[in-house]
Amino acid sequence: MVKGGKDKKIQSLEEEVEQAVEKINELEGEIEKRNATINDYLNTMKVLQADFENYKKRVEREREQTISFAKEDLIVKLLDLKDNFERAFSVSEKDKASEGVLKGFEMIYNQLKKLLEEEGVKEIACIDREFDPYYHEALMMDGDGDGDREIVCKEFQKGYVLKDKVIRHSKVCVRKGIIDDEGE
Repeated sequence: MVKGGKDKKIQSLEEEVEQAVEKINELEGEIEKRNATINDYLNTMKVLQADFENYKKRVEREREQTISFAKEDLIVKLLDLKDNFERAFSVSEKDKASEGVLKGFEMIYNQLKKLLEEEGVKEIACIDREFDPYYHEALMMDGDGDGDREIVCKEFQKGYVLKDKVIRHSKVCVRKGIIDDEGE
């Protein structure tokens, strides 16, 4: 009977071990499910973090563009003022206006010019250059000239770029001509 008692005890222990193995397998399955859930949350968090970084960059770009467009509107108005100064100088030189008044206007004009340069405004060079519709607006065509290209021969109103954007096209007269390698 001793042997039979040992067999029951061994069988009982084997059953307990089997139950413990089942419980371990069950717990390992639960751990795998929770690890998968954790990985899903981590991936979602990484995607949200990347989206938020992209959002911040986009908002900063839009803010800079808004500021730039606001400046552009003001600068276009200042360009008309600059043109009027230039017209006044050409008239005052002919009329020999008061020297002091002319000097004062020149100082204001130079200050305006410097302000525009600091904001990134540049004049568009056009005389004796090939006509480029991106920078120039042709108001008339000069019938004189031979060649296969359109060359700017006269400028009626200066054009300007703000950084890389044309904010006012040069208003020009165009003639047919030839341009050599140096652009003339």
